[in-house]
Amino acid sequence: MTIIAVCLVFIGLIGLIASVRPAYIILHLSDYQHKGWLMLVGMIGMFILGYIGFIYMLVDHMVSMLELVVAAIFCGGGAFVFVITCMSRQTIGDLMRTLKDNYYQAHHDSLTGLDNRHQFYLDLEKMFGSQAPYFCCMMLDLNKFKLINDNYGHSYGDHVLKVVAERLINSVPEDAITARLGGDELAVLLPGYDSDMAIRIAQTIQQSLLTPIEYEGATLSIGVSIGISQYPTDGHDKTSLMINADIAMYQAKRNDSHYQIYQPELSLDSVVGHEQ
Repeated sequence: MTIIAVCLVFIGLIGLIASVRPAYIILHLSDYQHKGWLMLVGMIGMFILGYIGFIYMLVDHMVSMLELVVAAIFCGGGAFVFVITCMSRQTIGDLMRTLKDNYYQAHHDSLTGLDNRHQFYLDLEKMFGSQAPYFCCMMLDLNKFKLINDNYGHSYGDHVLKVVAERLINSVPEDAITARLGGDELAVLLPGYDSDMAIRIAQTIQQSLLTPIEYEGATLSIGVSIGISQYPTDGHDKTSLMINADIAMYQAKRNDSHYQIYQPELSLDSVVGHEQ
């Protein structure tokens, strides 16, 4: 019975040792109940020492039926801890992935993967709070996009938006923030860039969209009108900076100039006149 008892406790010991890794992963997976999981890891360590001590006591010892029962309990206890820690790791991991996915969906456009309007506003507020000496806001509107939707259907328009988003990301610096505000309205934040640097980026964006988009046998041509405003000369808050970039964008569309820097003499009348 001694061999049986030792084997039972040893199996439980293996379960405890195997449970250390999932418990350690849980400990670093989330800050939620961090102290509780830290305590669990410590208790598992204490149990391991206790199991080793019990095995040492059983060796060269005439084991009674009571000690055999205790050994069986030790075996079940080790297996129980292993199963619970593995299940907890899986459950918490799934929960963390779900929360991450929900956060991503709440802050990104589902079609293009760009930041959505809500996230763009948050990033713009952070830019103002960062006390950066200057940065640029670019508002982009796709030309002929409505014709593509009307003539070919929304599936073609969706594909165009995906391609445009991909080309946009490849055309701007890595630290730029790109967003889809809605429809065919896009926006870019350029931290640490002045208007002259923003012009060069606007030219790169415009150049990248010159290549027609092939989709299901159709050749789709798309253009872009870009308005540029610079903080702090063209706006001291989120609203004024975006409005001025919007005014410049509509002026660019009206003049067929692809891009336009905001100028104080530009007015909302030009926007109204274009929309009418």
